[in-house]
Amino acid sequence: MTLTRRDVLLSGAMTTLSPGLRAAFAADSPTAQRDIFIVVFLRFGSDGLQLIPPADNADYRDARPTIGVSPSGPNAALPLGALNGMPFFMNPNMPELKALYDGKSLAVVHAVGLPTDSRSHFVSQEKVERGIADGEKQIAGGWLGRHLLSRNLVLPGLGAISTSPEVDISLQGFAASVAIPDVTRFDVAGGDLNLNIIDSMHVGNEPYIATARATIETIKTVKSKLVNVPKPPGNPAGYGTGQLSTSLRSVADIIKANLGLEIATVDFGGWDHHVNINQFFGGQARELSQAIGAFWTDMKDFRSRITLITMTEFGRRVQENANGGLDHGAASVMMALGGSVNGGRLYGQWPGLKPADLVAGDLKVTTDYRQIVQEILVKRRGEATPQTVFPTLAYQPLGIVNG
Repeated sequence: MTLTRRDVLLSGAMTTLSPGLRAAFAADSPTAQRDIFIVVFLRFGSDGLQLIPPADNADYRDARPTIGVSPSGPNAALPLGALNGMPFFMNPNMPELKALYDGKSLAVVHAVGLPTDSRSHFVSQEKVERGIADGEKQIAGGWLGRHLLSRNLVLPGLGAISTSPEVDISLQGFAASVAIPDVTRFDVAGGDLNLNIIDSMHVGNEPYIATARATIETIKTVKSKLVNVPKPPGNPAGYGTGQLSTSLRSVADIIKANLGLEIATVDFGGWDHHVNINQFFGGQARELSQAIGAFWTDMKDFRSRITLITMTEFGRRVQENANGGLDHGAASVMMALGGSVNGGRLYGQWPGLKPADLVAGDLKVTTDYRQIVQEILVKRRGEATPQTVFPTLAYQPLGIVNG
């Protein structure tokens, strides 16, 4: 068939790439000055009291008589230690994360979140990704985009990516961000045949041609570098087949191919458990644990340069509802994994679960999530002006990572 420029534009084959994409790639030896920072967003309100429960606490058991995680029995929670005198456990469906915690590569922050009264998923997600709390004025772009701009970083190749179909809000403002759901499918429709045709069609000095050529060269470089990444038979890292496993495996391929990655945002949805949480939460927790555990195994040669966090827009209410689920709440948990993470510890301030300790029935936010990411940006990414990223936030590190 005859392929025209109009066909290319209508096909949408190259629309996931930013107009600011830089086609140059990093040298074959990665720089060690900045960590590769991976942000896993557990979208639609992941409940921290099911992920990291105070499982043998009477107030917890009273609030969740049918859905609470048990500290004993055949499906017992996994003990972690105490925070402010309160013993905590890990969900029994997360053995890989428990092993990483025991190995001091994983840290947990409890009662963490964004200070906001909103219980809307979309309002809260946007606030979290922009890095603003209630009463604070809008800031241009997302907090990761502002970080990259504040450093004047010219990231080569695939320096900043989202594994979603579109660039996440947190990366907005950084023009070279790219949406790549699966790097193994990073191509134009029709593969090499159409790519070569498109290449031959874009000759000249017009700005749109320069952008198209940058995209073409990036696709060619990515494909050539992926070919050289060792592919052991089978699945030795142990990835699953779920959404998060697919996304993190793609991120791992980009890192191993030395494509210049420094920032990746990864979405893992499906946490809105209003009904029958006993049926659905275990599978989500298993995928979270298996995917991150497999990624860490896969990254054995890169761990010193990696920091990964999990976060969510808000947690769930303390009291279970009449449908065996949980409605929208406030505080949840964050986890941090990395070669420089001071793991094997619980961080934060535990507010308690007695009625007087709660805020309108919700677990109180005692740690602003921005403190954790701000510390990582400063200590692991060289952020010299943290208030450019979060203008209203004083720098108060918790000691979660080493500098």
